[in-house]
Amino acid sequence: MSDPPAKSRVQPEAEAEAEAEPPSVLPDELITEVLSRGDVKSLMRMKCVSKYWNSMISDPRFVKLHMKQSARNAHLTLSLCKSGIDGDNNVVPYPVRGLIENGLITLPSDPYYRLRDKECQYVIGSCNGWLCLLGFSSIGAYRHIWFRFWNPAMGKMTQKLGYICDNVLGLYTHFKFAFGYDVSSDTYKVVLLILDEARNRSNVLVMSLGNNLWRAIQRFPAVPLPFRYSDPGVNDGVYLNGSLNWLALRDSFHSNGVYGWKRVDAEEFVIVSLDLGTETYRRFMPPSGFDGKSPVEPSICILRDYLCFSHDDKRTDLVVWKMEEFGVEESWTELLRISYQNLQSAHLDFVDLQYSQWLPLHLSDRDDTLILANKQERQAILYNLRDNSAVRTRISDKVEWFSAKVHVESLVSDILKLRYICPELLVEWI
Repeated sequence: MSDPPAKSRVQPEAEAEAEAEPPSVLPDELITEVLSRGDVKSLMRMKCVSKYWNSMISDPRFVKLHMKQSARNAHLTLSLCKSGIDGDNNVVPYPVRGLIENGLITLPSDPYYRLRDKECQYVIGSCNGWLCLLGFSSIGAYRHIWFRFWNPAMGKMTQKLGYICDNVLGLYTHFKFAFGYDVSSDTYKVVLLILDEARNRSNVLVMSLGNNLWRAIQRFPAVPLPFRYSDPGVNDGVYLNGSLNWLALRDSFHSNGVYGWKRVDAEEFVIVSLDLGTETYRRFMPPSGFDGKSPVEPSICILRDYLCFSHDDKRTDLVVWKMEEFGVEESWTELLRISYQNLQSAHLDFVDLQYSQWLPLHLSDRDDTLILANKQERQAILYNLRDNSAVRTRISDKVEWFSAKVHVESLVSDILKLRYICPELLVEWI
């Protein structure tokens, strides 16, 4: 019986050479593009892979690219009260995609999201992955107010900043806060409007996070809609490309009870825009198609990076306009006209629907779905622009939808000197 043929000596040598060859390397540009689509939590772990990856993910150019990609997967900050105590709120950034899929949702009760543990009560705004939180405490007849800034994806939180004592406030004085980013100086700013109804004027203070000091700027050139007539979350300042924008009235406000809005003519409304770089104002008129004769308060919002104006039209439609070119009044274009009949299937009482406030929260690029808040609804409304259908969200918790803010996860970590919070469990401050 013949012996089996001897194995070639060339084969092991070839295998050894193949093992010695370095693996194929992907271009840096492709690696950067792929990683920029990752979520913040995963990217923070990937920084441990190598010094090179750590350097790349920490690079400001990568941070900017990642934030641009993250904008396509926006979140809404959903505020809910778990304990039943006023001001004891959890704030959970929830993916818009998950809301649109409309499965049954139970929001996490993780203490990481509890504002009370952060000595805060409310979210003022969201910008570049950071939430501006408002806290306060009462001592006798005075109330002390402060702010903290929180990046929930990165687990970073600032100390208390911007202390204010409201001993000068009275029955006819109101505060409005807004939060934004000054692109020209790479600075985050909080803007405080102090509306004095008795004197019919509004003073404005600005705090830059870099120096933690309040300073007065030029008075507000109109009358911001006061809290007593506006629902919480309606017509707060909205941020867009280095500016904060408010819907306001040219002169003093005259109320006529619940239906006072129908006595405010369209010519009395004005949009005031504050450039956070120059700290100067511009004023825009609402769309010419808005007649102002409605019992429902109009509002402004940001949809798909456009300044938008929404209003009731003759109690039959909700109309949303967008400003195609920011600052150019002639560029107002009707974006959406939604019949209340189409919303009726998702609403319990059509009569109430006609008189209730609607607030657009987010317009999805992928699904052509508009998320709407309604002050008489426990759930948000998902309106499909393709087939004009409307359904409610399915969240088991009671969410304060009018307080929801569009939020984008980011790797921005240099807002100012920070302290670290473990994302899995809120720990004591260092």
